[in-house]
Amino acid sequence: MSDQFIAYGATVERSLDGTTWEAIPEAKGIAVPTVETDYQEATSLDSPNGFKEYVKGLKDAGVISIPCGYTPAGYEQQLADQAASDSIYYRTTLPAAPSQSSGDVFEFRGFPTPQLEANDVGAIVGMSISIRTTGDVAWTRGTAAA
Repeated sequence: MSDQFIAYGATVERSLDGTTWEAIPEAKGIAVPTVETDYQEATSLDSPNGFKEYVKGLKDAGVISIPCGYTPAGYEQQLADQAASDSIYYRTTLPAAPSQSSGDVFEFRGFPTPQLEANDVGAIVGMSISIRTTGDVAWTRGTAAA
């Protein structure tokens, strides 16, 4: 049996202090940053066989986007978060995989920018939250099923 699962049932939350969490209304996708590492060229005149050499540099989780349905409360929440001087805490909890009793959890911080999506007449009004991440991304593996 496969250990794969669908995203339905995941939660995407935000917090001002990292302890009191509130759901992002009408979230339609999960938010998990991809951490990339910069590599600095360190080639010298004596680099072996004329190959470039690199050393690891700093890491960056970049900018991610959370697709949402537009609600006045959700937009108001994100405007307030955008106006905050400190970065916002985010937490994404995945549903439990078949081999788990609780899902994996990803936590990170960032600066949000809410954006309304251009929609056609008759289409649901959408919103996305663009988040410029800052600092580390933490991953906690979910609890194994007993």
